[in-house]
This record gives sequence, structure tokens and C-alpha cells, in this order.
Amino acid sequence: MLFENLFSFTMNIIDTNNFESAQITTGGVSLYEINPLTFESKIVANLYLTGEVLDIDGDCGGYNIAFAVLSGILAGESVKKND
Repeated sequence: MLFENLFSFTMNIIDTNNFESAQITTGGVSLYEINPLTFESKIVANLYLTGEVLDIDGDCGGYNIAFAVLSGILAGESVKKND
């Protein structure tokens, strides 16, 4: 039931703000604390950190989601190689 609720949840967006109201979140795990080729933590073995968990910012327009997806793919490939 939880699974069904999570994947069937919908929300109607009725309004947005202008560009001047756009916001960005900063902070997260330092890039110095991960291997940039695998996204594995240098502190905790077998812990992979990707996307907005990391201290990385990008312009609005899909750059953050692109980084999240691509870093997730690289981390997933790294996990698979280590199995």
C-alpha cells in the first residue's frame, strides 16, 4: 500500500514565482571527501554520495538534476564493479 501511495501521488502546480524569487540550496558533503571518479566516500568505505547530498551548486535549468542523475549512474557503475 505504501508503494502504491508513493507512486500514485500527484500534485497540481497552480502558480510559480518569477526569476528574482528563485532560490538555491548550498551545503552538503564536501567534494574533497569523495572520490570524484566513483563518488565513494573517502571516510566511509562502500558509502556512495551523489546529487544534492554533495556541496555542489548549478544554475537553474536542469543542471542540478543532470548532475544528480549522472553522478548516480557513475556511483551505480562503481558499486557494480565492486560486487
